Amino acid sequence: MAGQEESTRQRLLRILKDRGGDAAIKELCVDLGLSPMAVHRHLDLLEKEGLVFSQARKLGKGRPPKRFFLTQQGHEGFERSYDVLADDVLVALRLLDGKEKIKEVFDLRKDQHLEEARRRILGTTLEARIHSLTAMLTDDGYRADWRKLGSNRYEIRLMNCAIDRVARRFPQLCLCEEEFLSEVLNTEVRRERHILQKDQFCSYLVGL
Repeated sequence: MAGQEESTRQRLLRILKDRGGDAAIKELCVDLGLSPMAVHRHLDLLEKEGLVFSQARKLGKGRPPKRFFLTQQGHEGFERSYDVLADDVLVALRLLDGKEKIKEVFDLRKDQHLEEARRRILGTTLEARIHSLTAMLTDDGYRADWRKLGSNRYEIRLMNCAIDRVARRFPQLCLCEEEFLSEVLNTEVRRERHILQKDQFCSYLVGL
């Protein structure tokens, strides 16, 4: 039973992550195929563990419904591309050679990723490239998706930050990520949501 309980809670966390870290009880019941009572029981356990929190959102008349969100600790339970060692190495490099050396390292990383992405991303249209790019980013741990907003306008969402630990210490890395998306898609890209600004996911407008 303990294994089953753990599996259900992990599924619940992943559903919250894929929904942008934000969902109502009704939505979670549908996704999990469980009763409201059962979902509440799992959420209570996750709240006690510091992985989720709840907040009422007023949408109209009547009592505002509760929505559930991942905490920072909840987000950190997902895949990361960088570990403590990478963070420590960059801190040491900054102490030895200063901020400019850090910028050189991040620019080099971006160029290497561009070279790899241009080999892996297929498609002649912007939409085809976005579809291919989000698949690549998901493989890299970002849990990416996209949607069309209008004629040649799209939104890319990164539901997990694969570089979260390093980006919190070196926020300039996020600027490199934005530049990477713009250069690999060969169009204008602007960040709209940002995990480092306490949003539940990062999102980018493409083709403004």
